[in-house]
Amino acid sequence: MKVIHSRIQHGVGQGSFHSASVEVVEASGRRHRFDYVYDCGALAGGARTKELTRSIKRLGLEPRVGNPKKAVIDLLVLSHFDKDHMNGAIDLVNKFEVDRIMLPYLTPKQLALVIASQANSITQDFVQQLHSLANGGGRFLGRPATMVQTGPRDRNNFVPDILNDFPNEPAEISREGPSTSPDRLKLASFADGAELGQTISDLISLKVTGGAFPCLWKLRFWNRGQDTNLTELVKEKLTNIGFPVAALDDQVNGVKDIVGWLNFKQPKKPKGTSKSLIQKSNRDKALDAYHEAIKELNPTWEDEPEALGLANFLSLGMYSGPGFTGEFGYRQLLWNTCDCNWRSFYFGYEVTGGWIGTGDAPLGESAVWNDFQQHFQYELPQIVTVLIPHHGAAPSTGPSYYNVGLNHVECLNSVISYGKSNNYGHPKTSVLTQIMSTYSYPILVTEHTELGFHEVCTFPA
Repeated sequence: MKVIHSRIQHGVGQGSFHSASVEVVEASGRRHRFDYVYDCGALAGGARTKELTRSIKRLGLEPRVGNPKKAVIDLLVLSHFDKDHMNGAIDLVNKFEVDRIMLPYLTPKQLALVIASQANSITQDFVQQLHSLANGGGRFLGRPATMVQTGPRDRNNFVPDILNDFPNEPAEISREGPSTSPDRLKLASFADGAELGQTISDLISLKVTGGAFPCLWKLRFWNRGQDTNLTELVKEKLTNIGFPVAALDDQVNGVKDIVGWLNFKQPKKPKGTSKSLIQKSNRDKALDAYHEAIKELNPTWEDEPEALGLANFLSLGMYSGPGFTGEFGYRQLLWNTCDCNWRSFYFGYEVTGGWIGTGDAPLGESAVWNDFQQHFQYELPQIVTVLIPHHGAAPSTGPSYYNVGLNHVECLNSVISYGKSNNYGHPKTSVLTQIMSTYSYPILVTEHTELGFHEVCTFPA
């Protein structure tokens, strides 16, 4: 065995885009590779951005042995259903061979909330994709899909994964591998090696494995779950305005009925009619119903023991890191910031090459953070990089997103991806101040950060 590399690209600006590649080079020169993407979206005034296209072009993917026609993404992870986190997914599916897509668990009832919250912009194609997913279609954008379901939260019986030792065959470190296509590594359940189906529990870790390698890399997901009170209330509000609720689980005519209702146009009023008498479109009514449900629920963010007031889908959290243990005398981290200068660090160290993806999860809420922290209690000490939730947001009303517990040790890389001229004030000064108070590095990635933020971790055997 020569070396294992992990190359990670974080951030696109005006949205969220994070990609990573894990590669192993054997002493013989034979390569094995696994590539994944965590979120892939960017918006500007509701439209996709050129920065998104640029990020897709610089992914640096390769075909695999036996299929030289298309470069491969082994796993595409979409943390939640907001456009600025997933509107580039169709580009990835069209351009690359995407083996599998991972998403939050979605039921027909929860579909009503997604539609209502995005009613002013949701398209027929998106309704079609989500409707099929929620009704057991097992595919998304034409690719096999796996939904991550919330597992039991009985921490008394929680058993951590036992990581395999990395094969230790002394060999000379090779900076460059051969130019031939790499072999494909496999993603499977950590517990029994089974391949993924349509749903998995977030208590099950996944491992990247293949050939002589029992576990090269580990992925672990977290799904806080969706509030049933809010879901039922949104469904009730939609029923009151005539939304075809029965269509949510109608696999024959459901999509047609939903899209038809959303696109229904009121007859034109005669000239001179008072604006107050002109009826709203059904899309506006659905969005109003969503906001009315939140207002009626009257969430008290800090006091909700089960996060019952959280209005949005809670994003899938994802840990990504080496699936082996042991100490190495050499480690290299290279990162590129907006000044386009590379910095290198070499040190002997217990392996901590992991990173945490947070999407838009409101980790600043105590109940949510406690669940997140307990879920990743064995993984958090392994991270060197954290993606700050929701572009560094800290709204004056509604849930809180950043938790200083993410920066639990000094000098963590804290990546914040946001649009330079966004209307929300991302990132907030309070979030930057909290990050810096931990002696960590806020790494700001915008549309002007041409190369994003890159990490390269090298673990020789």
